[in-house]
Amino acid sequence: MIKRSFIGITAPRLTYEVIEEAPAEPMTVRPAKRITLLMDAPMEKTSGVLLKSGDAVQKGQRLQLFENNPVPCAISPVAGKIESVEPFLGIMERQMTAVVIALEGSEDQSRDTEFKNVFKSAGLSEADRFLRELPGRPDFSVFTRPDRPVKTIAVMGTEQDLTAVTQQYLIGTNIAGVKTGIDVLRKITGIQNIQLVVYPHMVQVAGSSGAGIKTVDLQYPAGSTDMIRMALKAKQEENTEVAFFTAEAAVAVGAALQTGELPVDKLLTVVRKDGTRQLIKAPVGTHVSDILEAVRQSVEAGDRVVLGGPMTGHAVFSLEQPITTDTDILMIQDHADLPEFSDIPCTNCGSCVRVCPVNIPVNELVRYLDAGEYEQAAENASLFACIDCGLCAYVCESRIPILQFIALAKHAVQRLKAAEEENA
Repeated sequence: MIKRSFIGITAPRLTYEVIEEAPAEPMTVRPAKRITLLMDAPMEKTSGVLLKSGDAVQKGQRLQLFENNPVPCAISPVAGKIESVEPFLGIMERQMTAVVIALEGSEDQSRDTEFKNVFKSAGLSEADRFLRELPGRPDFSVFTRPDRPVKTIAVMGTEQDLTAVTQQYLIGTNIAGVKTGIDVLRKITGIQNIQLVVYPHMVQVAGSSGAGIKTVDLQYPAGSTDMIRMALKAKQEENTEVAFFTAEAAVAVGAALQTGELPVDKLLTVVRKDGTRQLIKAPVGTHVSDILEAVRQSVEAGDRVVLGGPMTGHAVFSLEQPITTDTDILMIQDHADLPEFSDIPCTNCGSCVRVCPVNIPVNELVRYLDAGEYEQAAENASLFACIDCGLCAYVCESRIPILQFIALAKHAVQRLKAAEEENA
């Protein structure tokens, strides 16, 4: 029997972590020599590329990759010079571009002023241009779709995976910043119905946010965006949307529109090998190696480094991998504690079906995926209804990595559909 390690932790908890007492201030981590910014677009070797090796950049500067496309961009969290602009292969062969910036100058060096010149009159257009790559990755593009108008904004004070406490920390320690962000979102979007989503123990402090309060159970995955979307859309008209912002994104948007400076530091939860947590604050693009050194965690042969939590995270294979604007958890797992999975086929025990929060026939889905029949899985077994919570893989008696199989299948179907549309 072939046995291989499976992403997870020794004893995963199926309820979200709760901050009962005020935690310590986050540890500040600074990159040693360079940072890497990932842009969500394939690198094209054309004359339209605006970023080149040797270009000087300022802290807070908006870096646009292509001359004729404003979407692939990033905000530089440091002052320095571009070392390289190269293709980068992300999860599931996602074609991206990596911009490596070597640090130069001091922390108090002057910042770029492009946004400061327009922030006082900023509307949706400026927000989409300048704020989309702030910490928390606020998405303003959803407000530009007239066929699916947004009726509700949900600000998420809950976590998307177990072990994280990133959003809770901001609700508990910076509710004034969250309120500022909510006020700004109302002003620039015109949406008045804003709901702050929190766990029951956070209701009292959340009450001063100026938003409506929606509480969710501590049972995972009740606090996920997909579960909240279903709950909120059930109360709306058909063909309308809910826009989501994390508490961190709301704080960043509020700070940007209040000060004219673009926030560049990401807050994330680091989970050490022994399971203890450390909140850290580091510039977007900081390499995993710099963070591990700061929290005094060494990586030995067989250990696993995971971006994301134990249920939905992805292992990384280089310590030069950077944190991104939506990285909330960095987890280090000791090789001795890693659970294993085997090549035993599905036994049809039904555990995955019983635990699925959206009632997918997971046992049927697994059979389609095992046979490589991805389109049939989408048509007959609700492949795209999956919210990627990972509960099915957690309870699987055969230790099948179902979540990874589902991700692969979704990727394959989407690639096939894109190819068909391109050749039509």
